[in-house]
Amino acid sequence: MTSSAPRSRLLFWTGLATMLPGLQFVFPVATLGALGIEVGDAAGMFYARHWGLMAVCVGALLMVASRPVGARGAIVLAATVEKLGLVLLVALAWNEPALRGLRGAAVFDALCVLLYVPLLWRWAR
Repeated sequence: MTSSAPRSRLLFWTGLATMLPGLQFVFPVATLGALGIEVGDAAGMFYARHWGLMAVCVGALLMVASRPVGARGAIVLAATVEKLGLVLLVALAWNEPALRGLRGAAVFDALCVLLYVPLLWRWAR
């Protein structure tokens, strides 16, 4: 097993987990309802579905980055920025009752950021 195997598994499994919100692209009402989130208008539903699709794209890219590819660093950097953005948005609205369902995603994304930053640092050297 090469030294990059744990990093590859990390990117693969966190990518797969990142794709889970993709269910809200296909089943937005059921998925959001399971999280205790209600969307009251068409614009909110549009953005909820779009976020689900974006999560699938970012997760799929992380899974691609689990293999040796030239764009690995760029993919992980983009995913880190996206995840950090969600963490900050949820943290700033932590007490907002309508966003309680996003706390789990924010915690997961915070852990991913903590795991990805050392990888990015190592690859940049």
